[in-house]
Amino acid sequence: MPDPDLSVEQVRKMADLVGIFIDDSDLPEVANRFASLMQELDRLRDLDLEGLEPVTIFPDAGEG
Repeated sequence: MPDPDLSVEQVRKMADLVGIFIDDSDLPEVANRFASLMQELDRLRDLDLEGLEPVTIFPDAGEG
């Protein structure tokens, strides 16, 4: 369930700060999707990752 505390106005301000235009009619959907994404990212904080080695997803340009 998305965070009900994340308001459309907060999403509008964040978009303005990073220079992204979001039409007013799209703001409720964007706010809902952003809140859902943040909730999923929060779940990652609960994972025990101790002892796992990082994996390079994007190698340096000189490799490969």
